[in-house]
Amino acid sequence: MKLEIGGIVLALELHGDGGSFEMADVYRAFLSDRRSEAIFALRYGSLPDLKSAEEVFDSGGSWKLYRDHGRWCFALQSPALGPEPYQIAIIDSDFSKGDIYTRARKTGRSPSSFPLGYPLGELLIVNLLSQGRGVLLHSCAVSDNGHGLVFVGTSGAGKSTMADLWKNHEGVTILSDDRIIVRKMEGRFWAYGTPWHGDVKLSSPERVPVDGIFVLRHGEENSAAPLGARTALTSLFVRSFPPYWNREGMAFNLEFLGRMSRAVPCHDLGFVADGSVVDYVRRTVGDA
Repeated sequence: MKLEIGGIVLALELHGDGGSFEMADVYRAFLSDRRSEAIFALRYGSLPDLKSAEEVFDSGGSWKLYRDHGRWCFALQSPALGPEPYQIAIIDSDFSKGDIYTRARKTGRSPSSFPLGYPLGELLIVNLLSQGRGVLLHSCAVSDNGHGLVFVGTSGAGKSTMADLWKNHEGVTILSDDRIIVRKMEGRFWAYGTPWHGDVKLSSPERVPVDGIFVLRHGEENSAAPLGARTALTSLFVRSFPPYWNREGMAFNLEFLGRMSRAVPCHDLGFVADGSVVDYVRRTVGDA
């Protein structure tokens, strides 16, 4: 099975007889037949031992990252499944291939959960993007009759609200209301939809050229103020998903966001949660 997310094609190959998985519905639109850039073998049953591996990063939540003999090792945990990892991914240093191990259920049944569920799918894409490809932003993106509008925001800033306000307008496609990939291709910055949606549960594999970026906040009226390149860079960085564990990847993330903040009009956007913000944003982009 192949998935294309942000223009990056991942191939998943089931190995052995110990397991199976079900395709999560939201991923079906991202199925691809293009040539893969990374191949991951899926293996079900026992997990490899990471006792000799060096811990590199602790997310403080659902996963930890280790290094072992030059390979990256992601250990995923869930309180619902006990203290031991339920999944371990051991990936080559360039993320071109790897093995994803999923622990068999204690009932003896084979696990059927989708192997690239949260957070592993995002982690693989973030690392592949950091190799000179692009960035993942905490954002909603809209294709408005072919014009790309990216609304970045921390949790609660209004990304899903913005998607809900735009979704029924003619010629509008919501690429995602929570996670958006941005890449520079063919001399332009492009926003790509991802399967990782928010409360509105809308996503699309489409891409659209980025014509405007808006840093969201709730306000008493609709108001937009242009951001200078330095302020825009800071605002985008804190709303991105950088690879903190990788110095070269961090440097690329900052450099990419710097180039984008200089090339694309960026605004601070205070908005009222009603339909008036749609026309307001359209006018703001048209005046930029």
